[in-house]
Amino acid sequence: MALRESFQDLVDRQYDGLCAYAAWLTGGAAESEDLVHEAFLVAFDLLARQGAFAGDPGKWLRGTMRNLVHAWWRKRRQLPQSAADALKDLADRIENAPPPAPDRTYETALSHCLDRLPPADRELVERRYAEAFDPGRLSAALGIQIPTLRVRLFRLRQALRGCVEDRLRTGT
Repeated sequence: MALRESFQDLVDRQYDGLCAYAAWLTGGAAESEDLVHEAFLVAFDLLARQGAFAGDPGKWLRGTMRNLVHAWWRKRRQLPQSAADALKDLADRIENAPPPAPDRTYETALSHCLDRLPPADRELVERRYAEAFDPGRLSAALGIQIPTLRVRLFRLRQALRGCVEDRLRTGT
């Protein structure tokens, strides 16, 4: 696979998750998107030099993101080195922690919220996440541009999150 195709596939598969991870690590700072792009530049350099990732590229990107955010905390937030190191250690521990046990209440709320979506939106969410369609294939199948697809998916995730939070808060 050519470098450009490998990189595009990496971006398509990892972009949304890395954006969410960066926003979480930075507390939603405006610079989080810049840090995501910087992480992908580092990934591109690695792909250009080695041709492929040795392990899981998602895990590698998250580690790179933690390092970039660590430097960002240190430089832009004027944190003492010890505080920046403690935040990086916390992010590292969370990355390597076992996943929590499934919560049926959450699953029930999510199922209810998915059922309330219009059929076209529900199909889009199912194809992207349940059937693991990558954004390139999904945009081609739907006949829409990838940026438009990303915006629609972002808005759907926001709506689902709000609905699930409401259901969990009210206990219905």
